[in-house]
Amino acid sequence: MGKPTWKDAVIIGKWGIWKPVWGGQLVMAGADSHLADKLRTVVRGQVLTDQESLRYYSFDQSIYQIEPRVVVLPEDVEDARRLVSFAVREGLPITARGGGSGTAGSALGSGIVMALPEHGCWNRISDFASSADMAQVRAGAGAYHNQLQDYLRQRGFFLPADVTSAEISRIGGNIATKASGPHALRYGSIDRFLEQVTFITDRGEVVDTGDEASIPERFRTRLVELRQRLHADRAAMAVLEARRQLKTASGYNLFAFLDHLSSGKLITRLLAGSVGTLGLVTEATVRAEPSERQQVVVLLYFADLVETARAVCALRELPVAAIELISRETLNIIRRSGRLPDSLAVDANLVLVELSGPAAVAELEKVENVLHAEGFRLLAGPVVAGTAEEIERLWAVRKQVLWLIRNPQPGFQALSVVNDVGVPPEHLAEFISEVEQVFARQRLTSLIYGHAGSGNLHLRPLFDLTQPGLPARIQLLADEIYQVVLRYGGTISGEHGMGRLRAPYLSREWGADLYGYMREVKEIFDPGELFNPGVVFSNSPITDHLREELLSVETSG
Repeated sequence: MGKPTWKDAVIIGKWGIWKPVWGGQLVMAGADSHLADKLRTVVRGQVLTDQESLRYYSFDQSIYQIEPRVVVLPEDVEDARRLVSFAVREGLPITARGGGSGTAGSALGSGIVMALPEHGCWNRISDFASSADMAQVRAGAGAYHNQLQDYLRQRGFFLPADVTSAEISRIGGNIATKASGPHALRYGSIDRFLEQVTFITDRGEVVDTGDEASIPERFRTRLVELRQRLHADRAAMAVLEARRQLKTASGYNLFAFLDHLSSGKLITRLLAGSVGTLGLVTEATVRAEPSERQQVVVLLYFADLVETARAVCALRELPVAAIELISRETLNIIRRSGRLPDSLAVDANLVLVELSGPAAVAELEKVENVLHAEGFRLLAGPVVAGTAEEIERLWAVRKQVLWLIRNPQPGFQALSVVNDVGVPPEHLAEFISEVEQVFARQRLTSLIYGHAGSGNLHLRPLFDLTQPGLPARIQLLADEIYQVVLRYGGTISGEHGMGRLRAPYLSREWGADLYGYMREVKEIFDPGELFNPGVVFSNSPITDHLREELLSVETSG
């Protein structure tokens, strides 16, 4: 049998989301049959060791390929608890996997991959309660994000942390990555909307952070001690306070220690962004906001990308809900797909501004006034979308950007390498200028888009996969881009969370002291490195475990 190639992939889904069915090292049928047999005496859910399943779970939306020994789909929380105890006895790490939408390789593991079924407690949405200005609802970790949003929308509410990958991402994954989305500018990340989380510890305990009595004493005691030492460390506290407004999902959420929270609330915040390394999240209670009854979206067209970024900084001073940026090069590739409405067909860098609330229409005049006062010149007149249908159509295109640009032409891919960086918004223009210089030096076409109002950009360079030396090119780009990011006080991840792609840069972002406090958090919750090792703390090259087709040129020569 010949070596599997990119052509062996299966293309499925509304937007052509790829889900590969090839693998790296082929696994003989029954190679782990003994392990599977033991597991089937412990759990009632599916236990998978067949070649096709292992290959499928070797991939997510990242550049990596890691084949697990076994995949388990637990029937319920008790099944998952038994799985943890089994993994401890067998000395096997557990990697929790949601929808496989991660871009940093945090949902891949070489031990046990715990995937969530699409039934039962895992995708259940229940216990809805509301008042005039807020609602709460409980969701299983396996519930899809758009499933939860539809449930809330029918009741007049929405979850403001509205990720653009809603059709394939799950609530557990959203919590794991500290997800946010375009409306983080106004509302922040998902940790602000977490009321309670249920998770399984490394000892198999089921903890409900809303029930202080269920929290193990070892967690409460050591977290209090850690908080006291952190508060006594003036230098560390100064860094956290200075970065508190930065949109970041890198490392553990130490910002939680700045507030005087109960043990349950503190743990809830720490689990947000922990990428499954502190425990296995099984469900959560989230807070929702009333749906905005009045919304307006205005499209602005600019000739120069740096000037576009300056306009973003000026506009974010207004009471806007979201400011999105899509570069000219990105739009040009989308245009070839034939998916652009006429309002996006202008050859320009685009800014999408959303205004919401009772004064949304009135605020439109302020947008025009700011642009005029600052001397910004538009390539074309602003286009205003005021109906629900028009607004939905524009947001639909924005949410499809990744799927439309990732394979723009044969031999080229817009790889996830530096795809989730962030800087303080006041430095956005200078940052983009330097980033474009890096891409130019490395002769890469730069596709830039993202949540510019929050300083969070998705950089997607087009790599030529037909040329040798791809691992070295990936490493060089990451090194240079992150150097620029950190020089401006930025972050290696704005909303997609940690993973193999970013772990080696974590200490550079936070410094040795705060990096040490993060290691202590891991030691408190998972001293035996049971949960998802290597995705928060690692010095391994980011080019280890690259997908097979990314190495095909190297091996074919």
